[in-house]
Amino acid sequence: MNHIPVLEKEIVHTFSYLSNLKCGIFVDGTAGAGNHSIAIARSDKNRRPRAEFIAIDKDESAIKLSKRNIKKEGLSDCFKFVHDDFKNIKSILEKAEVDRIDGALLDLGVSSMQLDDSSRGFSFKNTDVDLDMRMDQSQTFSAKDVVNGYSKFDLLKIIRDYGEEKHAKRITDNIVVSRKENPIKTVGDLLKILEQSIPKKEQFGKIHYATRTFQAIRIETNSELDRLREAIIDFCDVLSSGSKLAIISFHSLEDRIVKQTFFDLANPCKCPREMPCICNKKTSIRIITRKPIIASDKEIKNNPRSRSAKLRIIEKI
Repeated sequence: MNHIPVLEKEIVHTFSYLSNLKCGIFVDGTAGAGNHSIAIARSDKNRRPRAEFIAIDKDESAIKLSKRNIKKEGLSDCFKFVHDDFKNIKSILEKAEVDRIDGALLDLGVSSMQLDDSSRGFSFKNTDVDLDMRMDQSQTFSAKDVVNGYSKFDLLKIIRDYGEEKHAKRITDNIVVSRKENPIKTVGDLLKILEQSIPKKEQFGKIHYATRTFQAIRIETNSELDRLREAIIDFCDVLSSGSKLAIISFHSLEDRIVKQTFFDLANPCKCPREMPCICNKKTSIRIITRKPIIASDKEIKNNPRSRSAKLRIIEKI
């Protein structure tokens, strides 16, 4: 399946300056199928991209797919692939003997190919598959451990906060009752509980009634929000002057963390406004997007996944 990169034109425009560098280094922290990086490399005015690309993903299947797609484009000699979490960017660069990078992109959340693979347990297409949801299949902890092992209090907090599910209490109560009788093992097992927990009249809307709960459990399974703020700060630390960091988020909590972290980095001085600054903290970044860039109606029509996408960009001073 041909996966469409979200906000591709905007991303290509953001990193168009790479073609002017003699030898830049670009990091795709969430490589997926490699489409964003391919689009950036293709747009280079030169026959061969002047930038070297470091493609990172914690999903080994994504790395394999990315390698295949990039090989088809004849760009393999410009790419290095790393199976790791982008949150470890400083150690990744240290191993690669790289001090500074000239641009970076993070496309947060689950990828289209993970959603389309019904065997991974991210979607509702195959009710018989394991409740897995691991982005990194080398980790042992899965969604089954969340629904069967977490306390009632922790489950409620996750479904309410990460899923923003208004029926979180009823869902949590029914999960706890159900798992006492039999472990919740498959996608179908969880769907049955959600069917019992959510009023029938709310099960036929535009959004599938299980979406919010599945999203919450997926976020917890993969620790998607853990250390995100620290990772953003680390990326900003390793950016060279004049280079950019772009982040695409799909969830309000992700976007909130990105927005607040960018704001804090751009406004490090916390001295009272009415007093002279005594902390001497100077900003090291400039926020390019005061408001997030969102997909056009045309893009949303062609790629429904882009509906919830929000792109925020900063530039290193």
